[in-house]
Amino acid sequence: MIATSPLLLLMWFACSASHSAAFTCPQHSKPITALYAAKKQKKKASGGGGGFGGSKAKSTPPSVTPASADIQSLEKQWDNFASITDLEIFPPGDPEDEDYRHFIVADVFVRIGPEDKDSNPGTGWFRTGKLVAADDIDINIAFALQRGLMLWTAAAMWPQLAAKGQLAAAKLMQVGFMPPSMNMADESEPALDEEESEDVQIPQRVAIKDDVSLKNIGFRPDFNPKGFTYKRRERSAMKAKKSGLDEIMDIDD
Repeated sequence: MIATSPLLLLMWFACSASHSAAFTCPQHSKPITALYAAKKQKKKASGGGGGFGGSKAKSTPPSVTPASADIQSLEKQWDNFASITDLEIFPPGDPEDEDYRHFIVADVFVRIGPEDKDSNPGTGWFRTGKLVAADDIDINIAFALQRGLMLWTAAAMWPQLAAKGQLAAAKLMQVGFMPPSMNMADESEPALDEEESEDVQIPQRVAIKDDVSLKNIGFRPDFNPKGFTYKRRERSAMKAKKSGLDEIMDIDD
């Protein structure tokens, strides 16, 4: 079952109040279309292998360190997501505005991939969270630098992904994505069915520039992994949004 949380309801009302519905803003059609460029590529990069922490990809400069797979890193990247997006899935405002900041959000999915080219995937795709790439950072770079963190988080969220054991799961786990939506998973949600899975894309391997900063990308899980509770900056953003909604609707606390 897909849950629509109070957070997303606030996001929906805020978007409606600004008269810029998330899926109709013409200035955002091109960046979101770019998310599906991978579908037209015959050669797809593999999303699996290497372990949760992940060694640096061959295209990663020595000066760029991927997000580590641990609680401290999840806190930082979750904070980054909230700070960059202000809990929106599309950039609010006009690109011509002085304070406008461009970003792209994607829905993140994780599965146990096939053991070889003739095998079926070990599991279906599980909805795991949302990722953001800000400014001029390629969405594929945001996936590459946070891949280990996302796999580690997904394994903590979904027991089905860790059923093979941590080492085996890490080698076979794959990350995929869809364009951003208002949907969020809860612990009872099953994997995507076969038809839904057709829309999941694998991030491409791209060259990473040496000036990319983890501060300009972020990731938030759809729900807290077991034993983990952290929504510090997100709570502040929600309070600010509720205050703004109350003012718009003339509601006094």
